Amino acid sequence: MPATDDPASDAPTSFYWYDLETTGTHPPSDRIVEFAGQRTDAELRPVGTPLHTRIRLAPDVLPSVEACLVTGISPSKWAAGLDEWQALHRIEEEMLRPGTCVVGYNNLRFDDEFLRHGFYRNLIDPYSWGWRDGNSRWDLIDFARAAHALRPDGVRWPERDDAPSFKLGDLAVENDLPHAEPHAAVGDVQATIALAGLLKAAQPKLWRYALAHRARDAARGLLTPLARKVCVHVSPSYANERDCAAPVVAVAQHPEIATRLIVADLSRDVEALIEEDAATLRERLFNTDPDQRDERPPLKAVLLNRCPFLAPLTAVRAEDAARLGWDLDAVERRRQALAGASGLAVKIAEVYRVDGARESAKDAEFALYEGFLEDPDRRQAELVRQALATGAPWPAFTPRDMRLALLGLRLKARLRPGDLTDSEGSMWRDHVQRCLRDGFGQRPSLASFRADIDTQRRSDHSQQGFEMLRQLAGYADETEAAAGL
Repeated sequence: MPATDDPASDAPTSFYWYDLETTGTHPPSDRIVEFAGQRTDAELRPVGTPLHTRIRLAPDVLPSVEACLVTGISPSKWAAGLDEWQALHRIEEEMLRPGTCVVGYNNLRFDDEFLRHGFYRNLIDPYSWGWRDGNSRWDLIDFARAAHALRPDGVRWPERDDAPSFKLGDLAVENDLPHAEPHAAVGDVQATIALAGLLKAAQPKLWRYALAHRARDAARGLLTPLARKVCVHVSPSYANERDCAAPVVAVAQHPEIATRLIVADLSRDVEALIEEDAATLRERLFNTDPDQRDERPPLKAVLLNRCPFLAPLTAVRAEDAARLGWDLDAVERRRQALAGASGLAVKIAEVYRVDGARESAKDAEFALYEGFLEDPDRRQAELVRQALATGAPWPAFTPRDMRLALLGLRLKARLRPGDLTDSEGSMWRDHVQRCLRDGFGQRPSLASFRADIDTQRRSDHSQQGFEMLRQLAGYADETEAAAGL
């Protein structure tokens, strides 16, 4: 791997490894029901006591029946947990320790989003844990993909359906790593740390390189100037059959999101990017027909704030290129063609431009990304947090941002229902009843929840599965009665 100026200067003081289980797959509307975290030092030695907790569901939340069957977390288990604010407060305290790199397995695309939405919903800063006091984020899954593509020695790589598998459980079994409880947060954390140790020992230079280049500025520096630097980009977008890797060159800045660069995949023909107009490219790129996936233009948005794995093309040795099926001469010819194409950056940016105003979120809980909070509102939210942490009376809360006003009311209803005014209590009851009657985001309504239980009962389940369904049916009855429906 290419040397870095000073990889040690970018090394974290400690890692905080974590995993969570959820009621579904939609971060704004589904909820975390189990969290496990373990700190290690930079050499992956455990530090301190691990945190493991389950989290109670609020009365407006119904889980996905399928998710409950997968995780095995039943109503009797989550009922014994902390309320959401208490759990997230403890989690944030761990993640805010200076010099912490928060890391998991596929966390940047899934778990981190649940954390951000959970913090936001509970009036906790949704971002500072990832950058304050020298803190950072990382994701082991893309490092595993990069190791497989570029430096596979030292690890046994499982295959499923004639393609490499990067599932944590598959890697753990193939390499005799501890992973006693698949789909359980504690087991996944243990397996992730063990896999990290294996990868670090097998490819220490690649490990140091990836850690030193996890920040967005490092990623941008590798890709710019446009159409000049060819990089290896590792991403699941390139599919396991392609070893999740492609030679790319940046061709445009995203027109609306500063932390995204658009790259062209140089392992494919790029003539269409030069010859076709923006409208045609857009129609083909965003065509959702799976049968036409291979016909889409070779474009990809790289999210610089999600620690993308990028490396100069010099990291690809001749034997690597042969194994990956890359013709490096053709890669250079395509780069030169793109570099000489007049107006390419403007055209490609137009492909990604959204016409018209974006539709506003239908509820404050879905509006995390509709603007950062202003300092006066941050200070008001901090007063609420201090009151909850100390047991002080609920403070006057009059934020300018109406998202916070509604979130604050719902937080008060969940944690201090006795402090609600009559009008606030009425608003909360209406919200709970509406969620249960109609569903909320991707959460089910009571009717669909019961229908899902009935459907699952007709499937072949173990005794444990049938016990889960029995508890879920009872939970539906209790939730309905408590809401006055």
